[in-house]
Amino acid sequence: MILVTGGTGVIGSELLRLLSQAKVPARALVRDPAKAQKLPGITWVVGDLAKPETLKDAFEGAKSLFLLTHYYEDMVELQHNAIVAARAAGMKHVVKVSAFAATDHSKAPIGQWHHRIEEELKASGMAWTMLQPHHFMTNLVAQAGYVAKEGAIYSPSGDGKIPYVDPRDVAAVAFVTLTQPGHDGKTYVVTGSEALSYRQAAEIIGATIGKEVRFVDETPEQARARRVREGVPPAVIESVLAIGAYQRAGGKTVTITDTIAELTGRPAQTVAGFVKENASVFAGR
Repeated sequence: MILVTGGTGVIGSELLRLLSQAKVPARALVRDPAKAQKLPGITWVVGDLAKPETLKDAFEGAKSLFLLTHYYEDMVELQHNAIVAARAAGMKHVVKVSAFAATDHSKAPIGQWHHRIEEELKASGMAWTMLQPHHFMTNLVAQAGYVAKEGAIYSPSGDGKIPYVDPRDVAAVAFVTLTQPGHDGKTYVVTGSEALSYRQAAEIIGATIGKEVRFVDETPEQARARRVREGVPPAVIESVLAIGAYQRAGGKTVTITDTIAELTGRPAQTVAGFVKENASVFAGR
């Protein structure tokens, strides 16, 4: 039995679909039962990672945990609670979605948070697998409103390139590591097959929807102000700015990996393919 957290998000919902399709018994943890998606073989259980006392029944009897939460300030607390509950339930294996920037010296707060959780998980006594995805393609979809209204996307990243990854590919990698042996104690950096700049992404979006889409190269101050207007939490803003600065510098430590192809047997999604799938969203239809 596999317990999935984050089951209502893009990665988690795709993982649940794959588990259901493969007839792998699984549970999905959810705070709000109204958000549960009916899938054959998937049992939804109510629990809140912010309330450890609600987790015992949900975790009991599961052998593996897929660990994913939102990337806000309470991420460390939520994932700590999940690790404690998993250990108490006698779970054997945890697959955690981390980040490429997960180091103790990361300039992005999110990277530091992920590193702290990784270290706790490694010391937990349970087998572990870390997935460290790069920049999600869905971050481009988050700018669809700007594309539709202003014909632009915004970033403080200059012409630095980054290997965008489709979250569904991350789910496919997670499926393999949860259902097949040989992945204990391994860290997988998960990237797309090509590194592109935001300017190149804007060109792809424009060509796909038949509309000029400009890339607006923001200063850090402009990017911070925009994110504040959007209601993004301060620590997340600082992480976005740190990643933007890293990308602007050329992403000198970026490595494109074959993790997706090697583990799933199929190529990673391309930005062009992803944009084509989501053309109506970018076009504002």
